[in-house]
Amino acid sequence: MNAQELLSKYAAQQRNFSEASLNGIDLTGADLIGIDLSMAYLQNATLCLAYLNRANLSRAHLNRANLSGINLSQANLIRANLRDTDLHGANLQAADLRGADLSLALLLDANLADADLRNADLGGANLTGACLRGANLREENRKYTANLRGANLRRADLRGANLTGADLARVSLQGADLSEATLRGADLTGADLTGANLRGALLTEATLTKASLRDANLVNTKLERTDMTEVDLEAADMTSAILPDAKLTEADLRSAILKNTQLSRADLSRAILKHADLTGAFLTDSYLARADLTDANLTNANLVRAEMSSTNLTRVIFTNATMPDGSVHE
Repeated sequence: MNAQELLSKYAAQQRNFSEASLNGIDLTGADLIGIDLSMAYLQNATLCLAYLNRANLSRAHLNRANLSGINLSQANLIRANLRDTDLHGANLQAADLRGADLSLALLLDANLADADLRNADLGGANLTGACLRGANLREENRKYTANLRGANLRRADLRGANLTGADLARVSLQGADLSEATLRGADLTGADLTGANLRGALLTEATLTKASLRDANLVNTKLERTDMTEVDLEAADMTSAILPDAKLTEADLRSAILKNTQLSRADLSRAILKHADLTGAFLTDSYLARADLTDANLTNANLVRAEMSSTNLTRVIFTNATMPDGSVHE
């Protein structure tokens, strides 16, 4: 079927083109709202700037197709093959992409707000500048886990996104906006979150081993029981962040802002806290064995029962701090 034949049939109110063979077809700018292309073959097709709002493309074969600027808002793309597909600037708002293969896809500046991406494969995809605000990438009983390993999400808008249990290992999230996002139990091993905004995000029990959070905004972020071994938090703003029982062994917290931060029972052994601002921080029962607190500010901090016997306390400011033995330092 060629493009003219399809457009003529669509104009005549035909909507069902399920399993149609349309490889290489050129439908640039076509108005095909509500069309049924489920299980259709559209490899190497061109649908630039086309309108496929609310279209049914479930299990469609769209690999290597050019869909730049396409409108697929509220479309059904369940288990669609979009591998290596050009979706630059595409509108996928509220689209259903459960189980879709988006590996190596180009999603530069794409709109994926409120999209359902559970169990989608985004491995190696380029999502630079994409909007994923409110998108659903959560894990449900380990059945619907989004794979974002190696994806590029630099400057992506992920405000309020649900990334519970998502695989984000080694993902680039430089400058991304993850404010109020849910990342409970997510794997962010080796991820690059330099300069990212995680204000108010939920990262309880997440894995951030060897991740980079340098200059990141972690104000009011919830990080209970997170594994942050060898994490880079240099100059990060962690004001009022919640980190009880967090593992920060060998973490780099140089010049980090930790004002009023909750670090009760946190493992900070061998952590570097040079020049860190810990004013009013809660460090009760924390473990600071061989940590380096040179030039740190612990004014009004609470250190009751903290383990500091081998901590480097060179030039530390302890004004009005409550010491491990309960006494107030003057």
